Amino acid sequence: MTNLNILAIDIGGSKILAGVVNSSGNVLSEKNIILDKPDQTSLLADILSLCDSFLSEFEASAIGANGAISAISLSIPGLVDVKDGIWLEAVFSKVRNFPLGTILAEKYKLHVYLENDANNSALGEKFFGHAKGCDDFIWLTVSNGCGAGIFLDGKLFTGPGGHAGELGHICVTDEDFSCPCGNKGCLEASAAGPGISRRYKALCGEAISAKEIAARARSGDGNAIAVYKKTGEYLGTAIAAAVNVTNVPLVVIGGGVSMDYDLFSEDLEMTVRRKIYLFANKNLRIMRTKLGYHASLIGAAANCLYQSKRSMEK
Repeated sequence: MTNLNILAIDIGGSKILAGVVNSSGNVLSEKNIILDKPDQTSLLADILSLCDSFLSEFEASAIGANGAISAISLSIPGLVDVKDGIWLEAVFSKVRNFPLGTILAEKYKLHVYLENDANNSALGEKFFGHAKGCDDFIWLTVSNGCGAGIFLDGKLFTGPGGHAGELGHICVTDEDFSCPCGNKGCLEASAAGPGISRRYKALCGEAISAKEIAARARSGDGNAIAVYKKTGEYLGTAIAAAVNVTNVPLVVIGGGVSMDYDLFSEDLEMTVRRKIYLFANKNLRIMRTKLGYHASLIGAAANCLYQSKRSMEK
């Protein structure tokens, strides 16, 4: 699996980040498109535009025989039918039953891989990050939404329906935070970026982004500090529940909100210690991703390598 270039596409709630990633996990080139109220039609147009651009650039480049793109691999928010390449649902952008993999494979005549973004991020961390030597761990994304990828016995655990790891929909509070999934008090509704913004607005009336709230917390804003401390409690509650079930020794946190980990890490870790079965999980480590901003993008490329390896083993 050497010298492969993979066109990786990371679809988020506010942007699409695309790049060519090689089989060593290096991002060779990248571009992004900012999303404004995305829907299925606009998302497809943006994805095709990025594919056209990268395929044209790399096929026409003079970087040698290994410069061509070998496959397309996507990180998808929400539920995915991996086998048939269908983006089943994303509550944030209201996508439903979108045959994205088939569309791309027919247009570009390349292998196309679709996987949930958290699962891909877990694969990226396994191939290139903190979990390289760990066969059992949980990846938790905290961004515009919350989701998890679970590795057990050296394999990605997806469950019989393919949708394991929806930690974003664990109930972490009795407070009346409505989630797009239809329930209330979910981790995603409470601790993801929009939830952070909503809770800050409830305290002081201002509607600003989670990143702006983080900046205010660092400047000493008491309301912003309180919001991020509570974010740590919500995340710690979900992590403790997941670790009590799986007994994994490592949890890796990524996504945009994780870039401000210092603002909530103490409350997160205190909550985990308070709610976990400590005797059974003495060696638990909680770490921020080694892959930073590119975790889901590199993870998409890792999924291509993972699936190719599994195919050769069959």
